[in-house]
Amino acid sequence: MIQRRDRGTLDAEPAESNVQPESPAAELAPRRPIAVLPRDVAERIAAGEVIERPVSVVRELVDNALDAGATDVRIDVQGGGLRLIRVADDGCGIPADELELAFARHATSKIAGPADLLEIRTLGFRGEALPSVAAVAEVDVASATDDGGRAATVGLRAGRVERHGTRGRPRGTTVWVRNLFQTLPARLKFIRNPRAESAQIGHMVRRYALARPEIRFALTLDGHPSLRTNGSGRLELVLAEVFGRDAAASLLPLPERTANAARLTGRISGPGLSRPNRQQCILFVNRRWARCVLLQQALEAAYRPLFPPGRHPIAVLFVEVPPGTVDVNVHPSKAEVKLLWERELAETLGESVRELLGRSPRRPDDEQDFALAATQYRLPSPTRRLAEGPGLWEPDAGTTDRDAPRPMPRVLDLRLIGQLQNTVLLAESRSGLFLVDQHRAHERVIYERLTAQHAAAEEGQYLLEPVVLELSPARAELLAGRLDALAALGFACERFGGHSFLVRAAPDLTEAARAGDRLAEALEDAASESDDWRERLLIRLACRSATRRGTPLSLTEGRALLDQLARAATPAICPHGAPTILQFNRRFLERQFAW
Repeated sequence: MIQRRDRGTLDAEPAESNVQPESPAAELAPRRPIAVLPRDVAERIAAGEVIERPVSVVRELVDNALDAGATDVRIDVQGGGLRLIRVADDGCGIPADELELAFARHATSKIAGPADLLEIRTLGFRGEALPSVAAVAEVDVASATDDGGRAATVGLRAGRVERHGTRGRPRGTTVWVRNLFQTLPARLKFIRNPRAESAQIGHMVRRYALARPEIRFALTLDGHPSLRTNGSGRLELVLAEVFGRDAAASLLPLPERTANAARLTGRISGPGLSRPNRQQCILFVNRRWARCVLLQQALEAAYRPLFPPGRHPIAVLFVEVPPGTVDVNVHPSKAEVKLLWERELAETLGESVRELLGRSPRRPDDEQDFALAATQYRLPSPTRRLAEGPGLWEPDAGTTDRDAPRPMPRVLDLRLIGQLQNTVLLAESRSGLFLVDQHRAHERVIYERLTAQHAAAEEGQYLLEPVVLELSPARAELLAGRLDALAALGFACERFGGHSFLVRAAPDLTEAARAGDRLAEALEDAASESDDWRERLLIRLACRSATRRGTPLSLTEGRALLDQLARAATPAICPHGAPTILQFNRRFLERQFAW
């Protein structure tokens, strides 16, 4: 029975309830009134978002130095930055009457209104760096705007100005940060040991040096010099300082590419040089170090076929975009950015890296597994190096730009020696011995031929017997919508009732690849949900058509394969990304035989 109460709601008749009355402990706590946080509490909360650890302090102070036009930046760190951080620069300095104002929250000279936020051209812009540091440490600043020899000074404790004064100093600014987080014992519990904190600071300062090779950087950790650059503006010198001379000499110049109004350049490691973490994959956007997930994914995807799991390349990438097309205000520490043409840039990066790696032969002295084999034969462990030697891989005579991408080697200069275990072609040149994987090499040749046929919209060849393809309902619908695209690839494919399709023609392939079961297997890729189904289909077709390992080849057939490989655009890797050519250069032979 339902009764209607006067207030217009329907309630059931009272029934016996099993719900126990609430205990006093379950009662809500008394409500506190809304109030504005005390200034010191608010400042510490805000500081915690910006200053996470000592490296955050160094980043903010170096940002200010670079924004001030400094050409010489010196960083001194003691106790992992917890005891002392000192950053001195030769920038424009801060006027004496503005020095105290620089520590007021949201006070800055870098933006003046909302319009400036649409085109950030400085490293810092929020006006939070100095007040955030002062809220969690003892800070002293000396700054001069001319070369008169006198600098205004200010000292702060717990965010409060305690003293003013002057001292001797040429033009520029010096900031001392002492006893970081001493008033925040809870934060200190989560800070790493001083050595780990110093390492993080070292990594960050090296990124600044890579972004600004024209600026002199000097980093001292607990009294010991850690980094010193000469500010010559030559990136290769900074690369050698940061990564070591051998690794820097091995980095390959990435040809300049554009995506809309964005420009992409950089240096990347070859197929045989990797690291166990991503720390040396470095991206700069308008010379600001940043993280961009899509670009990182595109870079790693290009290397994935070449590296075992857990290995990562060395890469220093520079992206230049109009200031209005990048949002640097998406992360409290400015570590992440959003780019207007992010997806286009990622695609351009992936294509550029794959093309460059495709022209870079793998050498045994780059390989860890070969070093292991050398140990088993009691040979001296080869030095890890990827520097190109003269001879076969040199650019054409007309190429004068030393940073230009090196074209495909003149494979026709190779003299074919023979075949090893019916699997690998052996060849030699003046620069050493070459091993060519016959299956992968043929795979690369066929893949590029199929790609060219697709670009020219060539018709396929009719099969002696049509191939019937049976698919699930979902995949059949996908394939039905791609019949025109398949026709452009050289396939004559039509619906054959229900979820079946009839394939009457296919691209020019070997008879083995045109066999019904293999052709049907390859066409499964055309019915997949992936966006790159065309690429996968062509790769599968090339793989099924290529000469198999274990197939004996005559000298004539071997020379023909090398001739075809010489005309490929990216001959050093197969369509799957695996190496096709391994070079034992003369330098390697000299080391192993102690000539």
